[in-house]
Amino acid sequence: MKRAAYLTLACGLPLTAGLCAQNSSSSSDYQSNYQYNNPQYNSNRTPRYTGHSWTDHFVFEAGAGVTPAAGDTQHYANTGYNVLLGTGLKFNDRLSLLAEWNFNRMGVPHTLAGIIAGTPDGNEHLWTLDLNPKFNFIHGDRGNGYVIGGGGFSRALINFTVPVVFYCYDYYYFGYPCSGDVTVSHVSSNQGNLDIGLGGEWRLSPYDRGKLFVEARYLKLFTSNSALPPGKDATLVPVTVGFRW
Repeated sequence: MKRAAYLTLACGLPLTAGLCAQNSSSSSDYQSNYQYNNPQYNSNRTPRYTGHSWTDHFVFEAGAGVTPAAGDTQHYANTGYNVLLGTGLKFNDRLSLLAEWNFNRMGVPHTLAGIIAGTPDGNEHLWTLDLNPKFNFIHGDRGNGYVIGGGGFSRALINFTVPVVFYCYDYYYFGYPCSGDVTVSHVSSNQGNLDIGLGGEWRLSPYDRGKLFVEARYLKLFTSNSALPPGKDATLVPVTVGFRW
């Protein structure tokens, strides 16, 4: 009888130890999985955008800003504003190729408008359609520093205007004075252009690939040698703030 008891005890101890070890291992695995899946235990894990979708190879952008003239163009154009729209392909984290439309609206100096056309005012519409490679020479999880440049086609349209006063009528045919500008003459030209610039972009959320960007470019239009605005080889410096996705 004693031998049977000792034999049972001897066989039970390893079994009990094994069950305890298994329970301890299961408890440890459960705690580990709970900590991994519970955000409050993941204070050291930084969420970030990984970009695994095929749609991440497409780029869309839109922005606006201020456009001052540079060099001799300052005698032909006042500071104006710009609008930028673009789309393209992202080859990797460093290199993209963008097709961009850039519109710049600037004013003609009053004295120049009076000398050329005998009008008190004028405006310039300068737009470009370019193919621009973009290279991120600084690449981080949330921010990039980049250089962008290229060239393409541009058009310059110059309008000379005079202010007029006329009567407007409401729904009840009540008349009241209105004012506006009437174009009395205009000139236009088509030419090539080059642009190059520097910029920075910052991801607003670690969960999304959309970025806020700020950039400045040097834009040169190969306009003809003429006394008319925007002058020979017009140069602009568009400064743009926008969103790139």
